[in-house]
Amino acid sequence: MAPFVPFYGGVQVELLFVLDGKVVENRLWFWQPDYPHSSVDLLSLADGVYTWYTTYILPHLSDQLQLASVVATDWSAPGGLFEISTGPVVNGGVNAESSSANVSIVVGFRWPSQYSRLKRNKNYVPGVPEQEITLNTPTAFIQDILFEGYAALVDYARTIPPVFYWYWVVTSAILGNAPRDEMHFGKTIGPLPRPAIILGQRRKRLPVV
Repeated sequence: MAPFVPFYGGVQVELLFVLDGKVVENRLWFWQPDYPHSSVDLLSLADGVYTWYTTYILPHLSDQLQLASVVATDWSAPGGLFEISTGPVVNGGVNAESSSANVSIVVGFRWPSQYSRLKRNKNYVPGVPEQEITLNTPTAFIQDILFEGYAALVDYARTIPPVFYWYWVVTSAILGNAPRDEMHFGKTIGPLPRPAIILGQRRKRLPVV
């Protein structure tokens, strides 16, 4: 297990999916300096991200992909408080074969230009319908859907109760191939646009238990 890198005032939000009998995940990070965050704050964030994903992203993914839960964890210290979204398990909205569980579309995130050379987090979107990939390249349609969906999160995060509390941020936990002492972060200014939204390989999947 990788060493814990604290993020003071930060919250990790995990989106947990089931695809072809495997659990896959994506992580997003949010920040607000008034910490520790309460259970009410964390639950509101988990529910807010659930609503965002099921509104902007999931309807355009294969119905073979299932969003199982969204978990928000205070990352200020190891073993932080966490809350799980109250939304039901829901499948993607496209009645089509999904790409393999190890095939994803990579959505990179942008942050302030002075940090541009630092390694930073991104999402590997699973459950992409097979018809949205042509010769190992995502179609313009799915690239635009993912760009617009993630771009919407920049402002949407500010509307999650308590309103004007949360910021979606980009994080960096590694420096020089070693864990940082503390997470480096910057406010997100959106996803990378086309053609930087590309096909990628998801290398790690978790068994369903």
